[in-house]
Amino acid sequence: MRPGDWQFAASVQQQVLPRISVEVGYTRRWLTHFVVTDNLAQGLNDFGSFYVVAPQDSRLPNAGQTISGLFNPNQNVASVTNNLQTLASVYGDQYHYSHAVNLNVSARPRLGVVFQGGFNFGKSVSDDCAIRTQLPELNAQATVWGNPGTAGIGTSVTTINSTNPWCHVDTGFIKRYTGLGSWTIPRVDVQIAGTFRSDQGGPLAALYAVPNAVIQPILGRPLSNSAPNVTVNLIQPGTLYGDRVNEVDVRFAKIVRVRGIRTNIGVDIYNILNSADVLTYNQNYNPTGNWLVPTSVIQPRFLKFSATIDF
Repeated sequence: MRPGDWQFAASVQQQVLPRISVEVGYTRRWLTHFVVTDNLAQGLNDFGSFYVVAPQDSRLPNAGQTISGLFNPNQNVASVTNNLQTLASVYGDQYHYSHAVNLNVSARPRLGVVFQGGFNFGKSVSDDCAIRTQLPELNAQATVWGNPGTAGIGTSVTTINSTNPWCHVDTGFIKRYTGLGSWTIPRVDVQIAGTFRSDQGGPLAALYAVPNAVIQPILGRPLSNSAPNVTVNLIQPGTLYGDRVNEVDVRFAKIVRVRGIRTNIGVDIYNILNSADVLTYNQNYNPTGNWLVPTSVIQPRFLKFSATIDF
């Protein structure tokens, strides 16, 4: 049986005032028939468990707390594989779903004015705790979920040489606001337009390379394969996000009509406020390092000239 991806969407639009309408929509998406890889060479008794105490760092939301549910394969099976790919339902229940609500207002007053604006709230929830209880080897990868976007299902980034205690992920409601407007000035045929968007900041992680010297007394043995450390995400996904990313763009254009040919000559100014909102952060945690130092920011203000000819 193949993996399934189902989606349901419904919306209703109503005019509330002359030339002004409101649209409300709801989207739900869910994944089914998950597939997992079971390493038959590693059984339930072939793993040692340990825990990590989050450092006393005021930047961490869970400073000083114990993070348990971490596993490491025993040395005799650490490098042995006999993989079987099958349905996750053989081992337990797994689910991943999302839902989102959006509201948009559209207005077309007279004199060539157009306005649209609204918001989108969406969240994703995933859980494979029952599967991991039967397959501890699945804890060997740490997954950081990205923004859910309009439909709610997010992207993910997986880091290897990791151990991941977070089998239940709830992103919380991710909020996005958008707006656009335009006005064509009568008689002079000059168009002024602008767009605005405000996106939820990216999900944050604290990928901590815990040294073997810290883990060995708890695990009762060194990490398998003489690993010097193991990476643990100290922060539960969906609990910490970066600052919001806001951008305002504007456009000025002149419409020129000559012998039935219409030419639109314009200039677009992107990020007119020249904001430096952060897009990505350094997710590698170190108590004395540059954790959460920005690694990329929104593109600075720039101009683009264009011409469109209709004939």
